[in-house]
Amino acid sequence: MCADILIKNGRCMTMKDRKIVEWIAIEKNRIIAIGNGTEYESFVGNDTVVFDVCGNTVLPGFIDSHFHVVQTALDSVSLDLSKVKTHVEMGEKIREASKSFMGDYIRGIRVSEGQFQEKVYPGRVLIDKYCNNVPVVLNSLEYQVSILNTCAMLYFKIPFTAEGIEMDSKQMPTGLFRKQANAILRTNILKNISDNTRKVAVSEIMSTLLMNGITTVNAMEGGFMYSDKDAEFVFEHGSEFPIDMVLFYQTMDIDKIKAMDLRRLGGCLYIDGTFGARTAALSFEYADCPGTMGSLRLSQQELNDFVIRCYKNNLQLALYTIGDRAIELALNAHENALYQTGITGLRHRLEHAELVTGKQIKRAKDLNIILSMQPTYETYWGGNGKMYEQRLGENYMRTNPFKEITENGVIICGGSDSDVTEPKPLLGIHSAVNHPVSEHSVDLYEALEMFTCNGAYGIFEENIKGTLEIGKLADIVILDRDILLTPLNQIKKTKVCVTIKSGEILYNNLG
Repeated sequence: MCADILIKNGRCMTMKDRKIVEWIAIEKNRIIAIGNGTEYESFVGNDTVVFDVCGNTVLPGFIDSHFHVVQTALDSVSLDLSKVKTHVEMGEKIREASKSFMGDYIRGIRVSEGQFQEKVYPGRVLIDKYCNNVPVVLNSLEYQVSILNTCAMLYFKIPFTAEGIEMDSKQMPTGLFRKQANAILRTNILKNISDNTRKVAVSEIMSTLLMNGITTVNAMEGGFMYSDKDAEFVFEHGSEFPIDMVLFYQTMDIDKIKAMDLRRLGGCLYIDGTFGARTAALSFEYADCPGTMGSLRLSQQELNDFVIRCYKNNLQLALYTIGDRAIELALNAHENALYQTGITGLRHRLEHAELVTGKQIKRAKDLNIILSMQPTYETYWGGNGKMYEQRLGENYMRTNPFKEITENGVIICGGSDSDVTEPKPLLGIHSAVNHPVSEHSVDLYEALEMFTCNGAYGIFEENIKGTLEIGKLADIVILDRDILLTPLNQIKKTKVCVTIKSGEILYNNLG
């Protein structure tokens, strides 16, 4: 039997029992053989595509376990303000964008308070100085804050009775929208975007995902802060794209999920908020805002009732929990539901879980709960002097304790939370190995598991993907080096050379 594709002379990490082989044979969409030595020769025919990878690493295709597909796509055609350092520099970029403006509004993304020398967000009055005749909407890095100029405030018609509208000393809106007001605003904007616009934008990000070795994403779409049209778009059109999209509908409407014949729900089902906006629910006060401990979006009883319904309907549930107080609420609800129903095996997940405690890790293990986490957060926000320390004080030493979680047998699925951070699994792997608090670092193999076999387990697909085994889908990436010989602090420099999805070569940068 001749293979369609043969990969030889590789360090092929099967991600099964730490086994490494030298070659892989692919026919159609499946792996048909793996092995060592020259046994591959019988699989090579006149039409076989042969990759001689010269000792470089070969891995299963990467699985990004927390990914906002439509948001990432729309952000790819937005104004990136992450590098500006002053309000003036930001204003000039907006002014420049307004000169070539086409569409309904100018959208700026990746804004954070800390990036500015002024150490505060700009308001509508300042933005108006640079652009007052076109709607301007700026989104904070984690989407918890929106900033509008006066034109946008009039255009999008936000009800001024909504919670979260910041007012100045004259009781006039400053242009900053948080909480409910921010959610209403984002829903108003996103629901007016056509599916064709979504399709074009999503199509355009595919090359970036394949270049980074991503073959499957967990698409967190719809609901509060987003738009149900995003979830419906992925549900209807997700199979039209070259990578696999597993939909997590961010809704508490179980009847809708059942009608769509989906087996899971959640993603960003918010139990709390973020550290950046000081809305993540903590058991202690924020270091830079005494008296503030964040807030919970649901009561214990409300969450208990919802979680029990998910258990009884055999739905996998992914809850958004960042602060330790939110994690506590979620674990309490799962313990109650398990006690009340006795139903197991649904592989429920907590998304983010950045401030999980040692006791909570053990409880998660007892409940067989998966933690879906974003290691890259530590590269952006972890360590001395960065946002985690600014908000949490000495408690920044506790964030994302990957090693303790892994040692307790809790499965971690790795994700980017794109477009909050870039969809680069190798950066996530680097971040898990190079945690700024060294005792939280995992070894390279454990980091790779987060984005391969663990990701497959997290969506009940471990029988078809996540490892390089005979009979499994040929979702495969070839790297530009032997990652096992790469210094740990250089892992982020590793590049993907080839991405194969279901036996199709969709990205090839081998010379």
